[in-house]
Amino acid sequence: MARIDSFDGDRFDAYVAAPADGGAAPGIVVIQEIRGVNEDIRGICDRLARQGHLAIAPDMLWRQERNAVFDPDTPAGWDKAMALHEGFDEDKAVRDIASAVDWLRAQPGCSGKVGVIGYCLGGKLAFLSAARAGADAAVAYYGIGIEHVLDAIDDGFAPTLLHVAALDRFVPAEAQAALAEQARRTPALTTHIYPGAHHAFARSEGVHFHADASATAQRRTEQFLQTHLRDGGRP
Repeated sequence: MARIDSFDGDRFDAYVAAPADGGAAPGIVVIQEIRGVNEDIRGICDRLARQGHLAIAPDMLWRQERNAVFDPDTPAGWDKAMALHEGFDEDKAVRDIASAVDWLRAQPGCSGKVGVIGYCLGGKLAFLSAARAGADAAVAYYGIGIEHVLDAIDDGFAPTLLHVAALDRFVPAEAQAALAEQARRTPALTTHIYPGAHHAFARSEGVHFHADASATAQRRTEQFLQTHLRDGGRP
């Protein structure tokens, strides 16, 4: 566990997973779902570490409740998720991600390249991190509301990969069409839409886990990270 200084003088926690070989590795900031830095998110960090990345998962809900972990699939958990989401400050969250990117880039075990991967709540934040948090690359899994912030794309926008579920009830067909069209017009943006997949298709313990879509998305993510964090990436 690490403690990261926030931009406004406080500190927040982050789970850390490092490669076994101890050499300099590309960094990855993993951005949680509303569920918190739970076993699934920590497992993603551990998997990335086994693949040779220095991975951290910062507590993105710390401004409302530190280290909150809960299940939104229960009635009480859903109510809590809605309350936390209602009070969530997106701008401060992106600045917290920028602090996490800076912290990770400064670690002796980091090569200097840092990417961001986000899920659901974290998907939109990962997209915004490509423009505003100093990330070298970003991957968004089933991010909600990205179609509303496409104007964040500018000349400094980092290479970004979007994984979109075709049956995602939170990302309707018109939103998917907007993301696909933006990708056609933006060299730095790649959008993949997964037929037959629902929201949270990559959460292995979730009710909507889709093994084929998850495996394909993971393979594409690994190739994307290899290209942009190991093979040179943008200067």
